[in-house]
Amino acid sequence: MSNITKQKNKDTFLSDLLEFQGSLNGKSNLLDELRLKGADEVRNGRFPQPKDEDWRFISLRELYQDNYKAADELKDQVESVDFSNYLLPEAEKSRLVFINGEFSEEHSNVDALPKGVKAGNLASFAAKDDKQIKKHLNQYADFEDDIFTSFNNAFLQDGAFIYVPEGVEVEAPVHILFVQTDAPENYFVTPRCLVVAEKSSKLNLVEDYVGLGGNKYFNCPAIEVNLEEEAHVIHTRIQRDSEKSIHIGRVGAHVNHHSNYESYTINIGAKLSRNEPRVTQLAEEVEFTLDGLVLIDGDQVSDTHSVMDHRFSHAESHQLHKCVINDKAHSVFNGKIFVRKDAQKIDSFQENRNLLLSRGGTVNTKPQLEIFADDVVCTHGATVGQLEEDEVFYLKSRGLTEEKARELLVYAFALETIENIPVDSVQELLVNEVHNFTNRQLDSELVV
Repeated sequence: MSNITKQKNKDTFLSDLLEFQGSLNGKSNLLDELRLKGADEVRNGRFPQPKDEDWRFISLRELYQDNYKAADELKDQVESVDFSNYLLPEAEKSRLVFINGEFSEEHSNVDALPKGVKAGNLASFAAKDDKQIKKHLNQYADFEDDIFTSFNNAFLQDGAFIYVPEGVEVEAPVHILFVQTDAPENYFVTPRCLVVAEKSSKLNLVEDYVGLGGNKYFNCPAIEVNLEEEAHVIHTRIQRDSEKSIHIGRVGAHVNHHSNYESYTINIGAKLSRNEPRVTQLAEEVEFTLDGLVLIDGDQVSDTHSVMDHRFSHAESHQLHKCVINDKAHSVFNGKIFVRKDAQKIDSFQENRNLLLSRGGTVNTKPQLEIFADDVVCTHGATVGQLEEDEVFYLKSRGLTEEKARELLVYAFALETIENIPVDSVQELLVNEVHNFTNRQLDSELVV
């Protein structure tokens, strides 16, 4: 494809979408301003190129070779769907559901949440000039010169808002379920989540993306999380979009004094996915975790670029990112531990472990340290390996089938991430995903 044709495709992709953008304005001055600013940044910005260091391993051709419509324009063409199998029983009354980017009051229920907790559609709260929305929205997705954050801002329509006041502990997990259905045309959605945990509050959040059809769509979410002093947030993020979809997400979390942010990201779906979590330390004595698990096969591409930004002394951070790659799938990991000049007494761990199940899979990994302080303990590493023949043979000699032997070994590899998620039904569904994944690999050739 010539450079002229490439640029024409990109221009078409943007101009068609921006024509729709103006119709969203009028319900909230705050959102109107954010959308207009985002649209202006998109018009004047550019898509990443392969020559850009952070994008050199993947191509966005899958994204801009087609045109897309806003999901809202196609809602009259979409039939109702049954997604009851994706609802978490622990969150029966602490659930927010969005169907093709639109908030579904019918399927949402937050009756189990304690008094004072706010949870619902971000657009509704913004229309009422909620003071917490004014204070916190667009303060933590601090990705400079990032066209995808700007794109999310430009088309922000519906989203999830959760506010936990000081001293409140939310016992039930809060499930935010984003359901994408089949449609006759390509469409895009821009989910937004804003989570604010005040001093000494606790929240267990499950952010879940599900694709029910085999269609192509572009999912471009942005998630903002703010933890005030001594707050504790456990954030499980599950991406299981349809096999033709494109998912490019941003997660910005800010952690304050004595707060603890635990993030567990599971990437299973989408043909092309890019996850960029960024945790920023805003005071001393904090802890944060950025663990991840990737299960990909076929021609899937999964790219994770993370930043753990240590700005003050006395912090502990942890990142264990595991990938299982089969067939011709491609996994990319670039994790940065950033320690600023005055951030002494930092203890940070980062490791990327990759399990290759086929000869055709590709792994690009780059653990990265940028340290400008001298009194720190920071370690990083990366491994790429395969199932050991001796281990498979041993399990088969104990009576296990080839399928069960491989499933057990893959499960053991993935367990370290799965077992830390504090929601039983989520652990169960991930075990089932490992089972389904290994079932699909029975005809694959083991690396020898």
